[in-house]
Amino acid sequence: MLSVIWNDISIPIYCLHLNNNGGNSNSNQRIELIKWFTQEFPNIKVEHILADREFPSKAFISFLNEQNIPFIFRTKYSVLATDGNKKVKISALFPNLEQHCNKTKAETKIRRIYDARLYLTVRINNNNEKVYIISNQQQDNSADIYRKRWTIEAMFAKFKTKGLKLESTKIMKSNRIRSLFMLMSIAYCYAIKIGDIANTLKPSKIKILKNHDSNTTRPSPEHSIFNRGINLLKILVEKHLSYSSVINKQLSKMFDSPQNSCIDRRSALAKIISAF
Repeated sequence: MLSVIWNDISIPIYCLHLNNNGGNSNSNQRIELIKWFTQEFPNIKVEHILADREFPSKAFISFLNEQNIPFIFRTKYSVLATDGNKKVKISALFPNLEQHCNKTKAETKIRRIYDARLYLTVRINNNNEKVYIISNQQQDNSADIYRKRWTIEAMFAKFKTKGLKLESTKIMKSNRIRSLFMLMSIAYCYAIKIGDIANTLKPSKIKILKNHDSNTTRPSPEHSIFNRGINLLKILVEKHLSYSSVINKQLSKMFDSPQNSCIDRRSALAKIISAF
């Protein structure tokens, strides 16, 4: 799955159906994913490609370097890196990391990792685990940028237990699964768009949550953009799209066709649809 980050929300744009017997994608499949994007959107500059520790490989990293595409990947602790004139596991580096500022060390020197010249950042996370991050660009905040990768995990959660219930399907045929996933991606994007409009018209209340790893707190919206959007979509379908003629009129309105009066224009729902 390839997604872009918009307003700290992952938006799915392309996916490949894998027949790897339940295994992860391979380097060729990952390269195909990136090639599709660069060919379809040649004028868009890629700021960073973010990926979890299963994704780095010599072939994939070599391809990205050849294409001058910046990346920030998490990598496994068992990967070898140069340390002077020898190679060691990156887990052997920085034994006193907890003494560094923010328990993070962002190196400015180049190490050879995956047979490529890369920069290494190591951070201790909230679970007291070391997180190893590699990049083909030197920057002090690689670990902070990498955190944005979590948005795709949040997106998958919305596809499954926290939203569209993908795991409940009994569909088994691959072509039908692809079609279902495409429709769910469209529904997810509609929910995000409508939720964003609703939040612009009337922002969610902010609640204060306590961080589990410290005594600090953080602000958080009472309802996520997705949840607001999906709830409004449910209202639209259940209360306003009861008949096919109404469905056609509302879809026409969404696509900037002539206005209709099936929904009270004074309602919040009408404002959202008109702004869509």
